[in-house]
Amino acid sequence: MEPLHPPARKPTRRIFRSLAVVLAAALAVASGAAPAAAHWNGTGQDIARIAVEPYSYNDTWQKPMNKALSNWNATSSPAHLYKSSLSGSTITVKSYSNTFYGRYTRCGGSCLYIKLNTRTINRDASNHANFVTSVLVHEFGHALNLAHNSSTSIMSNSRNRNSMTKPQAHDVSDVNAYY
Repeated sequence: MEPLHPPARKPTRRIFRSLAVVLAAALAVASGAAPAAAHWNGTGQDIARIAVEPYSYNDTWQKPMNKALSNWNATSSPAHLYKSSLSGSTITVKSYSNTFYGRYTRCGGSCLYIKLNTRTINRDASNHANFVTSVLVHEFGHALNLAHNSSTSIMSNSRNRNSMTKPQAHDVSDVNAYY
């Protein structure tokens, strides 16, 4: 004799996989996945608190470099850039044969190397202090996980380095969304 009610079927693996996909998508949305307009490269530092070894250059370089740190620190972002002799992160100013103005390299989750190219900066700057500040603010943007973009941004390669020296609203928004 057959039972009055057939036994309940056990859920299949396909159902569990479907539920897992739906749950993963919901978690991505809830965790604040990158908005479509965000410009992140994901190769920056793990936290927005970034220490660099104290650097010592003449005032032509030292003052605008210090201004770059303070320009990020003055934003409404979690960025906090400071000098510490305990840091392994360095900023080097010298003449390189390459065509770059500045170059950021990650050397770990809390370590970075930034190079500033005196050859190209001295050649192209009409306002040396602003140019140096702009380049270093841009490189710190990479350290804060920002990617190049074409908007009104310190991360735009087509910005006027002789006048744009501060992170723009778009940059601050991207850092806030990332961290």
